Amino acid sequence: MLSSALIFSAHWVAQPTALANSVGVDGQEVGVGRGARLPRIAITADGKLGEVLRKNAALSSGFEVIDRKSIPSSLVRSKGYDPAAWASVGADVVVIVDGSGSQVKIRMFEERGGKKAVISKSYPASNPLKAADKFMNDVVERFTNDRGVFGSRIAYVRTRRDPRVSKNVQTVEMNGEAPSAVTSNRSLNVLPSIGPGGEVLFTSYAKRNPDLWISSGGGPKRISSFSGLNTGGVMSPTGSSIAVTLSKDGNPEIYTLSRSGAVKARLTKNKAIDVSPTWGPGGQIAFASNRAGGVHVYSMSGGGGGAKRLTKKGGYNQTPDWCPAKSCGEWVVYAGRDGSNRFDIFKVSTKTGETKRLTQSSGRNLDPSWSPDGRLIAYSKEGGIFVANDEGNNQIKIARGGTSPDWGPRVEGY
Repeated sequence: MLSSALIFSAHWVAQPTALANSVGVDGQEVGVGRGARLPRIAITADGKLGEVLRKNAALSSGFEVIDRKSIPSSLVRSKGYDPAAWASVGADVVVIVDGSGSQVKIRMFEERGGKKAVISKSYPASNPLKAADKFMNDVVERFTNDRGVFGSRIAYVRTRRDPRVSKNVQTVEMNGEAPSAVTSNRSLNVLPSIGPGGEVLFTSYAKRNPDLWISSGGGPKRISSFSGLNTGGVMSPTGSSIAVTLSKDGNPEIYTLSRSGAVKARLTKNKAIDVSPTWGPGGQIAFASNRAGGVHVYSMSGGGGGAKRLTKKGGYNQTPDWCPAKSCGEWVVYAGRDGSNRFDIFKVSTKTGETKRLTQSSGRNLDPSWSPDGRLIAYSKEGGIFVANDEGNNQIKIARGGTSPDWGPRVEGY
C-alpha cells in the first residue's frame, strides 16, 4: 500500500517532448499549442546582464530572441535607436543597455513606436540577475497589465549516485539561476512544495520513515512523523493550513495540519488511496485517487465534502496542481497516461470538464506546476526541469537532472 501511494504521488524520471497535434487520452482529439508568430527581440547587452535578459525574454513566451552574434557590430555598439536599421535585421523590439556608475539603464523600443523608448528603467548595476528579472517583469506588465513572475523560485528534487542513491531538495529561480540547497544529506528527500511565505515543505526518509519537514530559511524542521506516510504536504494560500497524505490510520487519506504539524481535520475517508492534494479557489482541494478503479483527479471542498471526479479519460491521472491565478482558476493541470502508455501533461476545466493536452512524447512528462500568474507551467522530463507556456509551447530546460518541480509565489521586490 505504501509503495502504491508513493508511486502515483510522485514519479522521478521523465523523457523528452515533441510538440504536435495528437490523439488524446482514450482517443479524444485535443490540440497541442498555438502557432502565432512571436515578435523578434534584439538585446544588445553582453555579459551576465545580457545573458539573463535574453534567457528571460525566451522564457516569457512572448518573443523570439535574435542571436546577438548575428547583429551587426555597429548596431550592437550604438546607444541610440534607428528604427530602419533595426528593421533591416528583422527586429520588432530592441533592448539597449546603458551603464552609469552604480546604476544601469535598460530601454526598450518597438518598431512601430518610433524613436522614443516605450520602457526606460534604471536598476542597481551590482545585481545583474535582479535587474534582468525586474526589467522583464516591467515588460510583461506593459503588455498584460500584470507584472511578471521573474524572481520567483521553483523547488525540485536532485538525484545523485555516489555510489548510493540520494535525493535532495533545492530551489532555483524560474530561469535556472541562483540555485540553493534546501537539504544536503544521503537520504531520500522528495515531494517539495513552496508555501506562500517561501517556506519549503518536503517528505524525508532521514529518520527512516517518510516524515513531513519544513524549511523556512534555516535548518529543516520535522513537523509530522506519524507512522507510515506523511507525504505531499502543501501549504494553503493563506499559510494557515497544510494539506497532506497520512496513512496513520491504515489507509492513505488526506488531512489538514496546522503549521506545527497538529492534525486539524481528516478530509477523506475512503477505502481507496487518496494522495497529492493541491489547493484551489475558495479553499477547495484537488487530489488523485484510485477510488474509481484507475487513478483519476478529484476535487472537494476544503472541509472534505462534495468529492467530484474531474478527469473522465485515461486510467492513470496523477499529481494535480490547481492554477493559483484568477485568470485560470478553473483549470487543474496534471500528468496523465494515454492509450499509448505515454505520460503527458494535460489540464482539465473544473467548470466544463474540457480536457486539453499540453505535451506529447513517447516517454514521460510529469509533475506539472503552475507559475503564480498562470501563464507558465513547470514540469519534469528526462534531463531535468522544463518551463512551457500554458498551452505547452516554448518548452525550455531550466535545470538539469531534476524532478518533482513546484513553483513558488511571486517574490516581493521584483
